[in-house]
Amino acid sequence: MKKFIYIVSFAFITGANCYAQKETQSKDELSYSCEGVVELDAQKQTITLTGNANLKTDVFEFQDADKILINKVSNEVIISGAYKVRFKGGTIERASELKSYHLRYKIGDKIAYLE
Repeated sequence: MKKFIYIVSFAFITGANCYAQKETQSKDELSYSCEGVVELDAQKQTITLTGNANLKTDVFEFQDADKILINKVSNEVIISGAYKVRFKGGTIERASELKSYHLRYKIGDKIAYLE
C-alpha cells in the first residue's frame, strides 16, 4: 500500500509541474505587401516590393513606398520613393518630390537612417 501511495504521489507531483506554455514570437518578425510586383531572389536572399509597398515590424510601419528592398543576409531594409513612416509615438511623411533619398532600417533596431 505504501508503494502505491508513493507512486501516486510521485505521478501527481510530476504532473503538477507539466503545463502548457504560450508560444513566443520573435520580435524581429515582419510582414509586407504591395500592389505591384514582388521579386524574390534566392541567391542574394532579397525580397523587392515595387508599387505602394508596405512593411510592418514591431517598431516601425512603412506605408505606400515606391520600392522596398529586404536583404535577409544583412537584415537591412531600404525604402525609397514617397512613403509614410509610423512608429510608436507618431508619424513621419516624406514629400513625393524628394525621390533621391532612401531610408535604411536594420531589422530589430529602433532607429532608421535617412540617406
